[in-house]
Amino acid sequence: MFDQSSSTCSVSYDGMIWYQLPAGQFSPIDAKQARCPNGLSTIDAPPRPTWAIPHGRTQTRFVATSLQQAYFMPGGMQSIEAVARQNKLSVSWMAVAINFVNGAGDLYSLYHQKDADDIEGASSPRLIHYLKSKFSWYVPTVSVEGAGHERNIPGLLALNEHAFWGITWNSHGVDGTYDYGAPWGTYCADPTSYKRPQPNGQCSLLALEWTARDLTRAYLSGDEDYFSTDPDDLQQRAGFSTSGAEQYIRKLTDAYAAAGETQPIVMMSQQESNGNDTTPGDPEILAALYNQARLDGMKTETLIEAASDAKTFSAAPRAVAFPFIPGGNAIPSSIVNGQTVYPATIDYHDTEIGMSFLAGHTLPTRAFRYADDPLSKYDVPLVSLPGADFPRLEKAAVTKKLLALEIISPIRLHFGIALWASPETLRINQPNAIPAGRAGEVVIFDLQPGENQIVIHCPGCRSTTLPYST
Repeated sequence: MFDQSSSTCSVSYDGMIWYQLPAGQFSPIDAKQARCPNGLSTIDAPPRPTWAIPHGRTQTRFVATSLQQAYFMPGGMQSIEAVARQNKLSVSWMAVAINFVNGAGDLYSLYHQKDADDIEGASSPRLIHYLKSKFSWYVPTVSVEGAGHERNIPGLLALNEHAFWGITWNSHGVDGTYDYGAPWGTYCADPTSYKRPQPNGQCSLLALEWTARDLTRAYLSGDEDYFSTDPDDLQQRAGFSTSGAEQYIRKLTDAYAAAGETQPIVMMSQQESNGNDTTPGDPEILAALYNQARLDGMKTETLIEAASDAKTFSAAPRAVAFPFIPGGNAIPSSIVNGQTVYPATIDYHDTEIGMSFLAGHTLPTRAFRYADDPLSKYDVPLVSLPGADFPRLEKAAVTKKLLALEIISPIRLHFGIALWASPETLRINQPNAIPAGRAGEVVIFDLQPGENQIVIHCPGCRSTTLPYST
């Protein structure tokens, strides 16, 4: 994490693509080989990379929601509305029970009139009919599909709703739900297999995730329920203090804003109303989240607005880079050699494949070939590409602004690589190159069984040693 060399220091994970490191501190990178005259040393709290700090106009949309179930406690709903109003954003209240709606009384109409809040309901014809009869302004648009049961895709489509909320990205069975492998953020879901993107590039059904997460720590720790934008998760599961969680959630929001500088994305926020009234510190953490989204210049939308807006971009290939953000007292994972600091990640998906890359890795560390999942179930993860089917990078060379790669693939496969250098430096201008914010570039191609020669026009590539994005 600290380069003590005054001369050039380079590291590599695969021995093919190398990265030149800056002198002094830099964000974590995973490497097996190093060419550093004076060596490297580690630090416990590496700096945030500049690519994870906003420095321009963001295209990230911010959606504030509140799941409402069980019993009604007015204080939680009122505190969420107060913080939202201070930051000039509307809240989408998500009702799953008629008795909760009755308990809230006139608050829905009051907040709709004052703040342009909206309400959405679960895919229950009885609940939808009740909401229509009670609120003249209610428009059923997004179905509230929670955890621990099957998503009612046929039912919501029958109600003429073409979007649903509740995918728990990377989940490993928390609350009975296992959405491991489904894309992050919003995506155009296949109505016949909702955890994967619609294969024809259309958007007849939009999927919205439960709440935005720290994509790096959620993936590498395996504790996706610890590192999220839910204040309860940060305090009760990840072991953050209230002030520590406030600082952490602001940096997390910054990362989403920075990721949205090269592509439109949606950052979801969900805080259950009752939780905001019963857990000390939750209102302050939520206020920090809402405030940072406003300071970062995110466009705030309700679920209804996001359901329409996100359909215009959620079928496109997307890549998001996410840094390591320290904090909390959660037990570290052993997935990366038991380390307490992790390399950054890039998550990519298109209609055919989802892939995750660690900083410094050319090839993904996991992949999901969506054609392998013709039927989605709430408690069954998507199928990971078997290790035996993973391609291998055999050679890399740069000549005359061309990056040439030799990749051996056991099978025919839609696949990709990541280059951890700034897209502005690489200057790759190809339709199959997808920038991951300012952190790197993902290049996609189709492999045939056996040897494949991949040539990438890369004006910024002077050798197989690239300047590491910082």
